[in-house]
Amino acid sequence: MKAAIERAIAAGVGVGQISDAMDELGLPQNAGGGYRLLGGAGGTVFGRAFTVKQGLAEPGQPGVVRQGEAALSLASPGDILVIDADGNTDIATWGEGHSLRAQANGLNGIVLHGVTRDAEALAAGSLPVLCRGTSPLRSKGRFHSVSVGAPVTVAGVRIAPGDLVAVSLDGLVCIPREFADRVLAKAEAIQGLEEERDAILRQQRPSARR
Repeated sequence: MKAAIERAIAAGVGVGQISDAMDELGLPQNAGGGYRLLGGAGGTVFGRAFTVKQGLAEPGQPGVVRQGEAALSLASPGDILVIDADGNTDIATWGEGHSLRAQANGLNGIVLHGVTRDAEALAAGSLPVLCRGTSPLRSKGRFHSVSVGAPVTVAGVRIAPGDLVAVSLDGLVCIPREFADRVLAKAEAIQGLEEERDAILRQQRPSARR
């Protein structure tokens, strides 16, 4: 998988080409949009998925939130941490401190099916954070970590730990690990054809008006 990822990055493969490749290979579509990307250096970011599921804490109970622990020590360098907060847009499940932990651990990126705070700091940072939006409300006392390292579904995208996740301004796509090499090879071929097409189109000039 590593070599296939390196070739895809070198070829400039994006999440759109990966989604198209899954279509052409007859695989179930596993891509989603409607997200906001904060931070990062641009382009498409790849990483193995590490997952956390968040739920609302019981009234009067403190709840235990483990996204910071996942960022700092449970996920592995090169992973993309995926936090499923059930799309909740009222409570922030992430923030600058979490991103600093993730960076210290060498994570490649963050996907939040939920929202973050400290958006200005995250937007200026090098770690890409794909999120549904922002909120000032912290997760402590409001969220409870239901599971760590179990499959999640975010906006119709099913993600299991170890699957290959790619994120960009267009959104995210998840490739089941057993199909990663095939899908990336197909996406690279699609990217090459699109580059040839675009080069021809850019050379064309509007015909003179008569």
